[in-house]
Amino acid sequence: MYCFGTVQKTFGAQGELIVRLHADTETIAIKEPVFVVIDGLPVPFYFKSFELRGNRRAHVVFDDMESQKLAEELAGKTLWLPGPEKVATAQQPNLTGYAVHDRQHGALGMVSGFLDIPGNPCLQIAYKNRELIIPFNEAIVVQVNVEQRLLETLLPDGLLEL
Repeated sequence: MYCFGTVQKTFGAQGELIVRLHADTETIAIKEPVFVVIDGLPVPFYFKSFELRGNRRAHVVFDDMESQKLAEELAGKTLWLPGPEKVATAQQPNLTGYAVHDRQHGALGMVSGFLDIPGNPCLQIAYKNRELIIPFNEAIVVQVNVEQRLLETLLPDGLLEL
């Protein structure tokens, strides 16, 4: 899967979301789902409406998500599209080369690769002259900052010692 966009915030009271786009909008078929990782699993969301607002933003409403309260649960989440990792362009970054900073352990290193393991995608990180592999889910990767090319993590105890 590859990063399509990030939900920035809700808009209005009818479940609208403002999404910052990271991928070219020509790569998405509006009838196909995007995925949000919830409790470590990719959950599909289908578009009810998708309206571009400039080059890098869209107003989005998902099916069955027509209240502000439901939409608020997606604020800050990353939207993913199925398919192979794409070559990065100005509008479609991948995570290779992103710096990784853990809330408890500080700077960890740089993302060197992505392992698309079914049900458990993982990031490869160059860490202290060895390769660290961490699960890529919202419990561990708590924030993706595309502008700063930074991933913020919250690693469980003992993971760095493996």
